[in-house]
Amino acid sequence: MSSKAYFGGDRERDPLENVPTECYDVLRHPRRLRLLEVLGTHQTRLSLTELTTAIVENEQFDVSNGQARHQVRISLVHNHLPRLAEYDIVDWDTETGAELVDEPPIHPADLSALLELCDGEDGSELLETLVHPVRMRVLSVLANHAQPLSIEQLASELAEYDIASLPDAERGKISLYHSHLPMMAELGVLEFDHESGLVSRRDQPMLIIQ
Repeated sequence: MSSKAYFGGDRERDPLENVPTECYDVLRHPRRLRLLEVLGTHQTRLSLTELTTAIVENEQFDVSNGQARHQVRISLVHNHLPRLAEYDIVDWDTETGAELVDEPPIHPADLSALLELCDGEDGSELLETLVHPVRMRVLSVLANHAQPLSIEQLASELAEYDIASLPDAERGKISLYHSHLPMMAELGVLEFDHESGLVSRRDQPMLIIQ
């Protein structure tokens, strides 16, 4: 699979560095990100009708407007708003609508990089794959290096982040090689050469010295 999604360049900061890892799961759906964007922009309580309208205007549907509104409203009431409330990000009820809590663990302003993914052809799959403690840190580390890194170098830098699923550099190398890097390379967000073990940003050429 090829993707035009891109992270890196001059971005030195992990876009989710201020987001608790336990909240990552709730960010793996484009509609929830749109909800947070809408609520963050308005900074006030919005009714279900207003939220439904905002979502319908930002998504494409192959059904009538009435059907689209019905589908969106059902998904908000029975899925997305309850999930956001479960993580103490929004306060909501069917009568008065929803708003961000006073001090949410996730701030919409921090999600701009993820919102860019929503506009891509493979937006949902990109979010599902990349919103992960290890993979987001991989992108952050690569963004800070002008040259490709070996898996050993990458694993060593990731070990400094104290990621629970990568307890040490040695196990990190195995996990990166067999799981994270192939998955990310398939989506087109980085380059990974299995033979040399070199990893680079997507815009970076592989410089393999024999």
